[in-house]
Amino acid sequence: MRPVTSLIEDNPDVFLATVMSRLSTLDPLAYTCIPHVDDQTHISITELLAAMLDGVGDEGAVDPGTVEYFRDLARDYRRFGFTPQTFTTLGESLRLALREVGEDLPFETELFAERAITATTSEMAAAAQESIDAGIPAATDATVVQVERRSRRFIVVRLEADGPLSYFPGQYLPVTAGYLQNSWRFLCPSIPANEWGQVEFHIQTGDDEALRLLAGSQPGDRWSIGLGQGEFGQRLFGAGSALVDASPGAVTGDGEPGDDGDHGDGGGVDKQDDLLFIAYGTGLAPLRAMMFELMTRTYPPRLHFFVGAEYPGELYELMGLWNFAATCPWLSVVPVTTNAEDAWWVQATEASQPPRGLHLTQVGQMAEIVTSVGSWADRDVLIAGPEQMARDIRRALIRRGTPRDRIEHLEF
Repeated sequence: MRPVTSLIEDNPDVFLATVMSRLSTLDPLAYTCIPHVDDQTHISITELLAAMLDGVGDEGAVDPGTVEYFRDLARDYRRFGFTPQTFTTLGESLRLALREVGEDLPFETELFAERAITATTSEMAAAAQESIDAGIPAATDATVVQVERRSRRFIVVRLEADGPLSYFPGQYLPVTAGYLQNSWRFLCPSIPANEWGQVEFHIQTGDDEALRLLAGSQPGDRWSIGLGQGEFGQRLFGAGSALVDASPGAVTGDGEPGDDGDHGDGGGVDKQDDLLFIAYGTGLAPLRAMMFELMTRTYPPRLHFFVGAEYPGELYELMGLWNFAATCPWLSVVPVTTNAEDAWWVQATEASQPPRGLHLTQVGQMAEIVTSVGSWADRDVLIAGPEQMARDIRRALIRRGTPRDRIEHLEF
């Protein structure tokens, strides 16, 4: 399929325009489901088709892993308004566009590519229909109940959804509001999912207009929230996770109460293993959700939690974390800032003020401060923060001696 993928990758604008033209002719309503150009939660049609065809084998057979990826994508894209029929129509549009743009392709190559497109979009339609039949909503509407500006750039928004939300701690959710015109953003919940549909998001404002609008929400505003996505921390906190409540007498991997072996099927985490969390900025949100999940356990592992920000006044959840640490002997919190003092515009609130007499904030680069303590080789390490910083911290830990397979990071 390399000739086809090369054709698409070399002419993305032409191919996309052709697909959209065909789609608007075949089904004008389906055309309106295509995500807004400003949306940051979807993959372009040209990239999707190239990825699909990369997984094609002999005579247009699609790799099972590729099929499952596109089935998951179909379940997610229902939030844009896609129906099973939309995926069928999209498949027809892709085939017609390929014939037009790829008129010089060998007959067999084009035939096998069309066969792969048909098979994949049929699976997508089936996955969407299965979700509908199972009563799974495309997205869940939610009402903003509280908005707290913790500093100039950091805002906490709390909502109550019309029904329970589906996600695990550490995952991110696509969110939008009616005034964003089908443009979505990914945000990480800072609390675990619950039966009441309560959810909290942390937003850092900047150049992104959509995020500024979401951060400027008022109580009573309505959002739409999609399904949980992402693999960050799911080995420990997802469905069938390996980190279980390590109570004395708990049944372990080999079925013997109180044994010191691994939990689960051998790929789990030893019940004595402790955790290291490193958060910077709104990277705090997914790790905070995991921390809350640990609070539900009778015997949680020890957790050392480094929380970082550029300025002291942007440690927007420090007071809350200190309060949790005061009641949880297994939790240690270490605040870290790049700068010792706030810039004039930070507009700090009491949320960033630690109680009198507790640990002083450390100043410097997060990677240096974390690794100055030791190698953390006995911990499972989770890092969440800006892309370059998360990677720098991971590299520093590996150089210090932390096994790379015990480190996970979420970057944004």
